[in-house]
Amino acid sequence: MDIANIQAYMQEHKIDGWLMADFHGYNLIAVAMLKPSGMVTRKTFYFIPAQGEPTALIHAIEKDKYKHLPGKHIFFSSYKLFEGELEKVLDDAKKIAMEYAPMGRLPYIGLVDAGTIEMIRSFGKEVVTSANLVANFQARLTPAQIEAHKIAAKNVISIKEQAFTYIADSLKANETINEFDVVKFILGKFDECGMETADNPNCSVDGNAGNPHYEPSAENSVTIKKGQLVLIDLWGKLKSPDGIYADIAWVAYAGTRDEIPQKYVDIYTVLIEARDTAVAYLNKHLGTRAVYGAEVDDAAREVVEKAGYGKYFTHRTGHSITDHVHGSGPMIDNLETEDMRELQQGHLFSIEPGIYMDDCGFRTEIDVLIGNDGAEVYTLPYQTELLALLD
Repeated sequence: MDIANIQAYMQEHKIDGWLMADFHGYNLIAVAMLKPSGMVTRKTFYFIPAQGEPTALIHAIEKDKYKHLPGKHIFFSSYKLFEGELEKVLDDAKKIAMEYAPMGRLPYIGLVDAGTIEMIRSFGKEVVTSANLVANFQARLTPAQIEAHKIAAKNVISIKEQAFTYIADSLKANETINEFDVVKFILGKFDECGMETADNPNCSVDGNAGNPHYEPSAENSVTIKKGQLVLIDLWGKLKSPDGIYADIAWVAYAGTRDEIPQKYVDIYTVLIEARDTAVAYLNKHLGTRAVYGAEVDDAAREVVEKAGYGKYFTHRTGHSITDHVHGSGPMIDNLETEDMRELQQGHLFSIEPGIYMDDCGFRTEIDVLIGNDGAEVYTLPYQTELLALLD
């Protein structure tokens, strides 16, 4: 944790301190920043003032969990002692950043309970969101992490190609294959590449592809047949301390190019335009002004809406990617949330417009890194048309 740079940022933005408040590990941002050793089940508050020494307030039974934290340590058992000491610690601060989302519009950041916010305000303090602090100090990738993402990106593209070949070969040989068989195949390839994933990848056909969070299992999996649409969504990272996810989605048709229904071609063409519009928007504006996740979402969504499919694009355009597939940085979102955090160098996120109907579903997904030269993409090549598995 870079205390000096955090303090410099707060001084520049006229914030008097950052108060990370956690109970039972619920504040995932605080846990990631403070890195307790082992399980924690009690309150821990860590205050970084804009100037001076940080202070940790730690429950007496968990003092060994945070002994690595710089600054003064205050131990407590009773809530009365805790509240009294906290008020003293905050005495000189007026504007305090916390994991708080005004109006609940950025729930990725709103991880501190209302009662705790209420207590801080009772001390006469102004509570502001730590959203930009988190984006700046937790979600920007290091050079080593960027290199790890590049490797993961190369691997997931290769595994995706092998998975589609596995489906095509099975269909050509008239062998039975289902969605979950493909999931198991992908997981096996992850192992071969030294990669891991928190959740299973997704293979879904026809109407199942119309459910963005469909999860095939051994019990509910559908057999893949000729003439079906097949969507594969997979994400993984290297099994290493610097491992960063790569996350992609591609769509294929279990037939020849000439057999692909025109409806499918038309829908997918819209999504390709929406994806490419989002990247072009980034490249146009990055380096000339601040760019926010919400406006990139607007740029992609406008393409889908103008084509008449707006009501079928039911999720954000993209999510932050770090060592978690859904990271703590800016989301490409002005639908589910209003993400007005600035996209900064080192931020990695997906661009994944989708159209979901009862009988079919489509998504194209790439990962974009804000790099030295603007929007950099390592999940290459782009998918430019529906794959025909039986050509």
